[in-house]
Amino acid sequence: MDTIAAMKQRRSARVFLGKPVSRVQVEEVLACARLAPSAINLQPWEFVVTYGEEKERLVRRLLRAHEEQKVPCGPGTADPLPERYASRSRSASQGLKPHISALGREFNRFIEEGSCSFYGAPIAIIVTMDKLFPRLRYLDVGLGVAYLLLAAQAKGLATCPIGLVTAYANEIADVLNIPKEKEIVLAIALGYADETAPVNLYKTEREPLAEIRAWYE
Repeated sequence: MDTIAAMKQRRSARVFLGKPVSRVQVEEVLACARLAPSAINLQPWEFVVTYGEEKERLVRRLLRAHEEQKVPCGPGTADPLPERYASRSRSASQGLKPHISALGREFNRFIEEGSCSFYGAPIAIIVTMDKLFPRLRYLDVGLGVAYLLLAAQAKGLATCPIGLVTAYANEIADVLNIPKEKEIVLAIALGYADETAPVNLYKTEREPLAEIRAWYE
């Protein structure tokens, strides 16, 4: 699969098969992620991979933390979103809701509990960055994540970036022995998508190019 095809075909999976992903496959995907560009070659990303019983132990801890803290899924902004952003979020939610309802699940509960369980994916990847770096280095980490998502797509694997679980960073760090010097930036579910699940058939729309670019002559 070429790069453009991977970009066009990738979508976030929210129901995964129990089919295992080998360590070799994960290493191949991460080897591609490390090829991403970064400022003065800092390569500030680090990837903590968990699977099997250790992943299930993390899932149990996250679900328990969510039951206690009830952190909702949202943009995380202190102020209300401007309408141009809020409308995009509403459109995505409205598009997903009927597919989630087809699973017999309530929308918020499915998203929040699904996030904490990595939607049943066999592999969970926790993306971290050293806290000594400024916020600008999040951009470099984002580039590494983008390479990872596209590499997984090209290799026939499905992914779902998950931000909600960063609210439970202390629990993740405790279970996986992540040093306090590391910031937990993102989680990624990795595995094989259940192509029969209605929610996996939905792909969010993107804004027209005219909405996101400007030309100056």
